[in-house]
Amino acid sequence: MKRWNITAPPNEAVSALTKGGALSELCASVLAARGISSLGTVQELLGTDALSDPMLLRDMPEAVDCINSAIDNGTRICVYGDYDCDGVTATVMLFDYLTCLGADVTYYIPERAEGYGLNEPAIRAIAADGVSLIITVDNGISAIEEAKLIASLGMTLVVTDHHQPGDILPEAAAVVNPHRRDCPSPYKPLCGAGVVLKLIAALDGGDCDMALEQFGDLALLGTIADIVPLTGENRYIAERGLTYIQNTERPGLLALIAASGAADKTIDAHTVGFVLAPRINAAGRFGSPKQAAELLLCQDPDEAVTLAQELNALNQARKDCEAKIEKQILTTLSEQPELLDQRVLILWDESWHAGVLGILAARMLERFGKPCILLTVEGDSAKGSMRSFGDFSSYQCLDFCKDLLTHWGGHKGAGGLSLPTELLPELRRRAEKYAAQEFAQMPVLTTEALAIPPRLLSVEQVASLDMLAPFGEQNPEPLFALRGVTLTNITPCKSPAHTRLTFLYENKPVNAIWFFKSADQIPCCAGTVCDVLVRLSVSSYLGKPVLSVHCAQLRAAAFGVCINKAKNLTLEDSYFAARASYEAYRRKEALSPAYYERMIPTRDELVAVYKHIPETDTQIDTLFVRLVRSGINYCKLRLCLDIFAERGLTDCSPAHETVRRVKVEQKVDIFASPVYLALTAHTQKGGITV
Repeated sequence: MKRWNITAPPNEAVSALTKGGALSELCASVLAARGISSLGTVQELLGTDALSDPMLLRDMPEAVDCINSAIDNGTRICVYGDYDCDGVTATVMLFDYLTCLGADVTYYIPERAEGYGLNEPAIRAIAADGVSLIITVDNGISAIEEAKLIASLGMTLVVTDHHQPGDILPEAAAVVNPHRRDCPSPYKPLCGAGVVLKLIAALDGGDCDMALEQFGDLALLGTIADIVPLTGENRYIAERGLTYIQNTERPGLLALIAASGAADKTIDAHTVGFVLAPRINAAGRFGSPKQAAELLLCQDPDEAVTLAQELNALNQARKDCEAKIEKQILTTLSEQPELLDQRVLILWDESWHAGVLGILAARMLERFGKPCILLTVEGDSAKGSMRSFGDFSSYQCLDFCKDLLTHWGGHKGAGGLSLPTELLPELRRRAEKYAAQEFAQMPVLTTEALAIPPRLLSVEQVASLDMLAPFGEQNPEPLFALRGVTLTNITPCKSPAHTRLTFLYENKPVNAIWFFKSADQIPCCAGTVCDVLVRLSVSSYLGKPVLSVHCAQLRAAAFGVCINKAKNLTLEDSYFAARASYEAYRRKEALSPAYYERMIPTRDELVAVYKHIPETDTQIDTLFVRLVRSGINYCKLRLCLDIFAERGLTDCSPAHETVRRVKVEQKVDIFASPVYLALTAHTQKGGITV
């Protein structure tokens, strides 16, 4: 379960934004909730209608002169890219453009096994190929030693990158990076493909429109895939790119769209980010990034179909690998449930594919609400990825552990690391020590949503949200809260994996669908007063526009009710505090006797919990929601389940967060449970007898 942060937009800001019919009320509410209160600010956010002069990027004139000179002199050029979607698209864009200019050009994209960026064996191989000019795309800013090697071999280097520069820049004819401290270009958060788009425009005399018309579809792929902020110039690239990709003439891109099943659909940012980009990334993870580059450069439609099918197969291999590793993770957690009580979830295995560990670490973070590190072991060395959220910084955590690590880096939300295999247990202890020192209470994974009244649930209001698209980083798709609705009907869809729900929202019926949630997984029963988080869109039915409501989360409305006015505490606050207490108890941390007294379930409470446990697997959080009115807090519920499992009355899986009742043939003394006896022993030590 996640914490909900439900906001209401300031009325004054909404009024200012809707004045004169400039914006719909729903659209204005979304913007006002994000702190935007004037139409001028809206224009700055949504109204960018051009890219800034590419020549404003520091060293861009030098880069243009160097590249043009190489073209004129017939000098052999190598575009040196990266194996992710941003790096591949940036490579293809610049290689294709230079080829059209008649340049003697090749490209090199390192395999994932070579590691990120320039490396010595690749540089020497490029030199042996007769290359005199290397142009990096989406890398190079930190290649200090590699740049010296390039110079020593008699080659020239031009760096184009978007990653943060260090105190020392590489030795090069030009270093084009909007994040340089001395770069006057007004827009900074471009991706690698965005920087290359500006380089192409600069090489063409500053014509950004030409660059967009020719390469906007590829720049879109890199921009969305690299999760850069979809604001300002990035938003402009994405908007124009979506138009161009819908009408692309690239055989490779057309084949990729068809192979992914998106040929007959409108391509939006979601399609790019979750359908097309993963297939390009899959080449770098499970094949070779050159396969993706060859597809995007391919001019033969039949060959493009074959290459697209190869990427499709690699993407399926990626998904199969993720599913296999996820199953292994859950098996490990089922066998060692104490790992789930740790503040930081850290797991490793010799069979895991390094290319998907970042994806899975993010998935485990979402599932268990904890910072997560996953590593693959290769002999005496281990390497992996970290993901975190809120105030918990991956970078700071890894910095705390740096004496254990051979390599590491990252930022607040993500990091990469490697270390000797023998130090993995110490890494787990050290990360736990950091978390305990820095956080008396660990951050709680939080969902942001906007409360809206039922009158805004109309086709006209929801359709107006299209002006905020494309959605992405720093411009997320809005999530709306419908508070105090009555759940009136729960109906399985034709596919039982999905469920249709009907709510009554202040006498207004609302029909919704919850994808990948079966009817028996719905946490509330019909007739319950609920709060529900939804995504809204407009679709077509029988040729007419209709409102589509997609459920994201659902809980009893009681969660938002204040249970302690003096401390302004809600049931939600109580839930997370009780969960933290349960995990602290499981970690055998010292708690005051008063805590133990409140933890011990009475006979009546044990009976109440047991009666609510069905004979089929049910989510523990769902069980808690159904017990809300009984007054049993989450910590006590989990201890009841531990007691039942210990006595063979239930089958409880903390890893899957499920519980079910087990048939028993004879009476069981639950008060003989070691868990129960340990709790009472704690209270007796504190002078309290229960």
